[in-house]
Amino acid sequence: MRLPGLRALAALCAPAAVIGVGLLAPGTAAAEEPAPDAGALTAETTLTGVSPGVLTPDDDAITLTGTVRNTGEEPMSNVQALPRFSTNRVESRDEIRAIGTDEELYWGSRDSDGFDLVADTLEPGQAAEFSVTITSEQLGFDANGVYVVGVDVLASPLDSSDRARFTSRTVVPWIDAPDELPSVPVAMLWPLAARPALLPDGTLADETLAEQLGTGEPLSAVLEAGAEAPVTWAVDPDLLDTVSVLSDGYSVVTPEGTIDGSQANTDAALAWRERFDEVTQDHDVWMLPYALPDVGAFDEHDAALAGTLSRQSLAASEAAAEQLPAATSGVAWLDGAVTDDVLTTLADAGAGTVVVPSDAVEATDQDDADHSEAGALGEVAAGDTTLRVVAADAGLSSAIADAVAAGDPTAGAADLQQRWIAETAMVALAAADDDTEPPLLVAAPPLRWRPAEPIPQSLVATWTSSTWVEPVGLTDLVGTGEAPEVSTAPSEGTTSLPEANVAATAALRDDATQYTTLLADPEDVTTALDHATLRSASTGWRDNPDTGVSYARGIGDALSRRIERVSITVPESVTLSSRTGSFPLTVTNDLPDAVNVRLQVRSENPDRLRVSEVETQEMGPGEQKLVEVTAQAAANGRVPIEVQLTTDDGEPIGNPVATVVNATEYGTIGWVIVGGAGALFLGAIVRRTLRSRRPRRRRRPDDSPDPAGGSVLDELPAEARPTQEAAR
Repeated sequence: MRLPGLRALAALCAPAAVIGVGLLAPGTAAAEEPAPDAGALTAETTLTGVSPGVLTPDDDAITLTGTVRNTGEEPMSNVQALPRFSTNRVESRDEIRAIGTDEELYWGSRDSDGFDLVADTLEPGQAAEFSVTITSEQLGFDANGVYVVGVDVLASPLDSSDRARFTSRTVVPWIDAPDELPSVPVAMLWPLAARPALLPDGTLADETLAEQLGTGEPLSAVLEAGAEAPVTWAVDPDLLDTVSVLSDGYSVVTPEGTIDGSQANTDAALAWRERFDEVTQDHDVWMLPYALPDVGAFDEHDAALAGTLSRQSLAASEAAAEQLPAATSGVAWLDGAVTDDVLTTLADAGAGTVVVPSDAVEATDQDDADHSEAGALGEVAAGDTTLRVVAADAGLSSAIADAVAAGDPTAGAADLQQRWIAETAMVALAAADDDTEPPLLVAAPPLRWRPAEPIPQSLVATWTSSTWVEPVGLTDLVGTGEAPEVSTAPSEGTTSLPEANVAATAALRDDATQYTTLLADPEDVTTALDHATLRSASTGWRDNPDTGVSYARGIGDALSRRIERVSITVPESVTLSSRTGSFPLTVTNDLPDAVNVRLQVRSENPDRLRVSEVETQEMGPGEQKLVEVTAQAAANGRVPIEVQLTTDDGEPIGNPVATVVNATEYGTIGWVIVGGAGALFLGAIVRRTLRSRRPRRRRRPDDSPDPAGGSVLDELPAEARPTQEAAR
């Protein structure tokens, strides 16, 4: 708004304005410039509208609207908004991304024309709107290109003439004849993914996803914004599985126990899934690897596990793709480290196409790349195979990411619109100057973006309505035509899961393998646990890796407790009464599922005691069984043994239990000794019997018996008594 009579006042006040620090891109707070007595003032300014978004010779002016909020503790007085712009053209697309952080870049100057008195006083926490109009005459743009425009907000402390400045800037193309520009093909990947929440028993770890599916919520907004646009859907099958569980009625694990989920969330999930099936019926759908494992992190710390997880996630993706009419599998999306090893791991696992950031690869032959219409497409050698590469444009993709992260969604949508128009305009202008066809550009929002309205709607509208932009699909382009060779390029700032998450996933996989090999019919359980292992490896835990570790350990601990319900009871000792004998051990299956178990019995001294192999035992739910163990003793004595309960393939269940086998079988020499002793004993009995039959000497009348209680010698046979001489 322009107020009569204030232009001169603004001109007089302008020299006294104190220059301070900082500026921010639209949607973020600008740092305050240092100024005497104005240092206590802080504010946040945003641009919420730019009209028109593209300037042509037919336009008389451009209007910038926005808000200023007092974020400090002191009131702000005489709050004014004035235009700032540069008459120099932006030279590269990289500079567009730097406008919001580099105030030496096309800083330009402030013009008092277009002055708007925003507020006499702005109290702490208060916000006010501003509107600044800049005429084409003021701007003076007369050459095709992209220019920087913005707004300075000036304010003073109460009872002070000192001024603080807060600036917001954006970009706007000036194009002489937009209809004459060549069309830039732009494809849009439209991701649907979430942080894992589903547990292998069908319960949910939390309700975060459930709360994002309702009308007006982020995932619903993403679905509706892409419904009528030619986007290429990029879907994580884990999201679809979780939504299916939600739509059937669900339970949530809480610290207080498992509780039923809300009916409202169930209804929203059911409606969302029905709408998803409807809008993707005739659209390209790329089914991403299940749960999106962090291949880079696992390849660094456990390459073998990285290969296993990649194969499983791609196989699960292929199975999910079969359920949709227009789905394509074999597509991986790397939003972290892109290395030759990672690409080889994915190629070996069955991937055919990989989406990467554009700065993660570079053309092997730059001349071919400069003259290629393939643009975002390339081919990279990965081991013994070749992967098709889709390079997500850094400029377009970062514009989306910045808009999603903006504190004010309206400001984020406005910034997104201007940056997209400017980036694509520069590509079209460059192609027109070189008389070439513009290359293909691919835009990719963050994988798990949660944009608030109106950001996804603004993105689709800008993409589909720009004069020089041709929206295209990706599937047909990727599958046909030649593409230049590319190689991986070093990139900084990539994130990946910490080693602790890799270790937790490896432990969970071991626990899952042990449990499934224990079960007699593990098919359904194996799939559930494989998917849970993939979830524990997901890139979705990068922003909160400790929660990912807890997810994996929680499932592993639950599996360990279930495994402990299959046990063996061993007595303190057992006895063999012959050379070969058997003894019983008790095995208990306290699970609700049938299991297959084996007993491994190890003798501490196999030369003295050998134990035969025990056959696999199939046990029904809740069954208790006596299992006979056969052993062969080579000698008498005690031999320690160790009993280990295992799965059918030898994985141990619990800790080994020790006991002792007492061997009492005599052996050949023992029986000879016993037989000889028995013969001697039998001979003595016969001799005694024969002597007892001889006539006894008649006792003389004067003979008297020995006193009662005589010597124990009387109890012995006569031949065993000592002679009289010896007695003396």
